[in-house]
Amino acid sequence: MKGHSVYDCKVKCEELGGCCHNTKNRCIEKMCEVDKTKCKKMAKFLKCLMVCECLCSYICTCCCEMEEVSEPCLKELCGKCDKLLSCCKDLKGCLPKDVCDYLNCDKLMGCCCACKGFSKSSTKSSKKSKKK
Repeated sequence: MKGHSVYDCKVKCEELGGCCHNTKNRCIEKMCEVDKTKCKKMAKFLKCLMVCECLCSYICTCCCEMEEVSEPCLKELCGKCDKLLSCCKDLKGCLPKDVCDYLNCDKLMGCCCACKGFSKSSTKSSKKSKKK
């Protein structure tokens, strides 16, 4: 991906990365307050947050310094967003709504969907350009 779409990607990745960063300590705080099975789900969620934050940071660096993001990198983002979405859904199924709100589950799901939609549209456009 190159051109103007790189900057749209950067904006979406910055938002997702920032949300992941701001949610990590909240997750750790709440892990101490729940039973073991919920804590395991929250630990998986925490790992997803850390990985997504780092991946978003890398993508933003690519956007700024190289002014391009590779298709494999966008696919990786899509895959990590799928995992984070799955974690959020698991937490929403077992934790009270106020805790899920505190853990930014809905906001993270929105950010992930935005990033996934962006990476899918970029993949389609690159396939069209290859056919030409």
